[in-house]
Amino acid sequence: MKKQKQTHIMYGFLTSLALIILFVAFEVTGLSEHKGVQFIGWAVMLAGLILNAFAFTKANQAEVTFGQVFGSCFKATAIITIVMVIWSMLMFQIFPGMEPKMLDKAREGMSAQKGMTDEQIEKGMAMTQKYFKVFIAAGALFGTLIEGLIFSLIAAAIAKKKPKPAQGTH
Repeated sequence: MKKQKQTHIMYGFLTSLALIILFVAFEVTGLSEHKGVQFIGWAVMLAGLILNAFAFTKANQAEVTFGQVFGSCFKATAIITIVMVIWSMLMFQIFPGMEPKMLDKAREGMSAQKGMTDEQIEKGMAMTQKYFKVFIAAGALFGTLIEGLIFSLIAAAIAKKKPKPAQGTH
């Protein structure tokens, strides 16, 4: 069995870089406040994984299986996830005003829920403030992994693969 050429490291880091640049651009321009901007990040991640899938199949002359392409894309997802978790911690140092804005949005969300008393909102906010960075890191970890799983499946499905000749059973 021939050793396959790998592409996931480069595409994982390039996709991470593109996502960070996009995030910084949204934060600087104030677009991060708008609903739906996360779809642009999803599109960037999907594009990065599709590009990885195409590069992987090309580097291996399309002699790959769905599982191999998926594996390459999911390895890129693992790199993206690690970088995004690290970024989720660094971004509060770079943009110190983000945490108060996000906590205000959390309070607004709790206040908008019918049936929550002021005491419940205060208890919820105390817990949110105490574990804020843990929640952010966990969200980055699980959110990126789940998105990456789905996008890796899509990328692996559309990447060109040469079918292997059928094994005869004489």
